[in-house]
Amino acid sequence: MITKFRHPGIVVEDMERSLRFYRDALGFSIVVDEIEKGEYLSRLIGLNDAIERVVKVAVQDGTVIELMEMLSPLAQMPSTYDFNVIGCNHIAFTVTDIEQIYIDLESIGVEFISEPLSSPYDPVKTMFCYDPDKTLIQFVEIFDETTIRKGLE
Repeated sequence: MITKFRHPGIVVEDMERSLRFYRDALGFSIVVDEIEKGEYLSRLIGLNDAIERVVKVAVQDGTVIELMEMLSPLAQMPSTYDFNVIGCNHIAFTVTDIEQIYIDLESIGVEFISEPLSSPYDPVKTMFCYDPDKTLIQFVEIFDETTIRKGLE
């Protein structure tokens, strides 16, 4: 019955700070920017008197990420941001010129787990960084589409 992947949602602490990362640094475009509130939203997400700013940003191929700043009640900070925390772990993007992305993002203070590394499993270079709210972001540059394993393209 599932026909298509729709979008991931990320709760952010400060929307403007997150937009500087997703829109300005990564080049996503804004497709929706609105305030959601009322009985429907509160019932839908299970929080009384919920109010949120929702910004949907899209990458070149049209894939959307939904960023949500909770205006009421305020978002709760997790106790750790380590890679081994149970739950949604990261968002991955296929890119070109991973080395330049690393240089550009590092120059604006983005925190990385590592520099771009060549994978021993597939013909790719990959790296992880944190967005402004510590959501893990993975970048993958594929060097040979013909030899990469199915499902990893």
